[in-house]
Amino acid sequence: MRSSLNIFIFTFTGFVLTYGKMIPEYFPLCNRYDKNLNDCLLTATETIKPYLSKGIPELKIPSFEPFIIPEINLEQGTSALNFKATLINTEIYGLTDYTFTRFDFDVSNLQFFCDCNINCLTLKGNYTVSGKIFVAPILGSGTFTASVENCNASVYQKVKIEKLRNDKDFIVPTLTNSSINVSGPKANLQGLFNGNKQLSEITNKIINDNINELFQDLKPVLEKIMTEIIEDMLLKAIEGQVPFDELYPPLP
Repeated sequence: MRSSLNIFIFTFTGFVLTYGKMIPEYFPLCNRYDKNLNDCLLTATETIKPYLSKGIPELKIPSFEPFIIPEINLEQGTSALNFKATLINTEIYGLTDYTFTRFDFDVSNLQFFCDCNINCLTLKGNYTVSGKIFVAPILGSGTFTASVENCNASVYQKVKIEKLRNDKDFIVPTLTNSSINVSGPKANLQGLFNGNKQLSEITNKIINDNINELFQDLKPVLEKIMTEIIEDMLLKAIEGQVPFDELYPPLP
């Protein structure tokens, strides 16, 4: 499942985009041994907001408004949820309406700790689904919309430094863990049961009447996918492009 809960890719874009030869001049510079490094990183997350909405072509970072995920594959087999679904061309709106409350880089132990709040997220795209929700069948394909009123995300990442090209050191993620909590989730699926209006309305009501419980069942899967996406973005944006000394230069 390549989840829209990818509300978290941008969590580490803050440090992905932190400064060097190939990094645009509009980013502030954070020295890794500065006693105010973490304050600098928090400031940087605000500075890059307007640029993230359009994308950062220099680092091959796509537009975040909307952020588009070509395919998300979902499969769940709990007592509440037993289904398979595919989401196609999911568009996510609102990722840049964020506030970081923590962005810490533990330089000596090569660890990152981030906490972030996103005000409102809206998702839309196409889907196919088959299975059961609370023993009620769910089957169909069509378009979907979903939203959350608020999302809180935390990310931990352990990295290592490796010499990769031109005898330069690069950051390489070795472990990433993510956790998310949302409030006010809603969802609507159009096209269920070959467009049968009555069955579609009943199923959407079951989903939304029980959506908090359903989200808790899906949460571990969503966090796993979010972690994979964060690592993919980091590897693409950092390992192949910006050496460590340019991302986080030492003090002069």
